[in-house]
Amino acid sequence: MSTPDLNTNGNKAVAQQTSEPVGEGGHERTLTLDLALSEAEALRAWLLKPAKDGTTSLDDPLVSHTLAKLGAAIDTVLSTVNVRHELQQAGLAVEHLTDVQVSELGRRVVQAATPGIRN
Repeated sequence: MSTPDLNTNGNKAVAQQTSEPVGEGGHERTLTLDLALSEAEALRAWLLKPAKDGTTSLDDPLVSHTLAKLGAAIDTVLSTVNVRHELQQAGLAVEHLTDVQVSELGRRVVQAATPGIRN
C-alpha cells in the first residue's frame, strides 16, 4: 500500500499516490488531488455532517476509510505548518527545511521535552 506524499507548498495539501494492489495481480486506479488546505478542511467538515435521516458518512466503511486518510493528511499538513511557524517565531531559520525535516524536528523536540515518555 502506498502512502501519500504530502507537502505544504503554498498551504496546499498535495497527495500523490500510485496504483495499489487489489489481489490476484490487479491494481486499483487511484486519483490524485491537489487541494488548498482550506478546501481539504471544508471537504472533511462536509463529509462529517449528518444527513437528514441522521446517518453520517462514517456509516459507510469505504467513505469512513477515505475520510480517515483525508483527516490524517490534513493533520499532517497542519502540524507541519504549525511547527514551522513556531520555529520561525522563536527566531530559527527553517525556510530551507523540507516539510519532512520540519516534522521530524518537531517530533524530536517533543521527545526532548517529555523525557521518560515514549512517543
